[in-house]
Amino acid sequence: MYKNIVKGIVCLMSIAVFSQDKGTAIYLKGNENFKKGKYKKAIKNYTQLIEKIDVDLVKKTGYINRGLSRDKLKEYDLAILDFTEAIKLDSTDMASFVDRGLSKMHAGYLDQAKEDYKYVIDKNSNSKMMEASIYWIARINYSQGKYQEVIKNCDEYFKVNSTDPELYFIRGTANDVLGNFEQSIIDYTNAIEFYPNYFQAYANRGTAKINLLTGNGNIQPSKEETKSACEDLKKARDLGDTSIEDLIYIYCKKK
Repeated sequence: MYKNIVKGIVCLMSIAVFSQDKGTAIYLKGNENFKKGKYKKAIKNYTQLIEKIDVDLVKKTGYINRGLSRDKLKEYDLAILDFTEAIKLDSTDMASFVDRGLSKMHAGYLDQAKEDYKYVIDKNSNSKMMEASIYWIARINYSQGKYQEVIKNCDEYFKVNSTDPELYFIRGTANDVLGNFEQSIIDYTNAIEFYPNYFQAYANRGTAKINLLTGNGNIQPSKEETKSACEDLKKARDLGDTSIEDLIYIYCKKK
């Protein structure tokens, strides 16, 4: 799962391109400040690096790292500008498009973020970044209530990564909203397979099972019919979900 896909500070393949007296010390100090969470100081270091060392690879690294620092400080518009400058210096680096997309997401520019991710997907030159881009497009479409698109995104995602419980959960929820309860149950089952303590997936799977029963006209299913659903709901409760107590009371108490 991409809990935080923003990469850490960029490490160059070699620091030989730096001026030993100036660039190396600035670069390493910026990295140190970034790792310590001193993002304002890191920004000053990376700004110095950009201004002092006239080498494209170094400048690109400075822009990327300064962009990441600015994103951490929620200076999203400035971060976007930095990633754009990095892209101007090297448009083949798909990671910069993903980073810029994330800053656009954080700033609320969701459709612009999707443009960056779609570019990475269309280029198909970096499998890891393409995977990340499909993931984030699915998340954006989910937040926008575009559930048919979410399902399509997840279908594409599972072609490159079929073991991500979060995307199974998201596709399951999208199927729930669309009334595709049988498919949502399959999705939640897959999510649980790859993350056994996924209590939200247990809760949603139990709810989907009940919706499948009642949606077919069985308004008052028997205890035997709700047995599997109740097992899921109780498992979710045991794992810490207190939001399903009403469902347990209605469908799982002795009748």
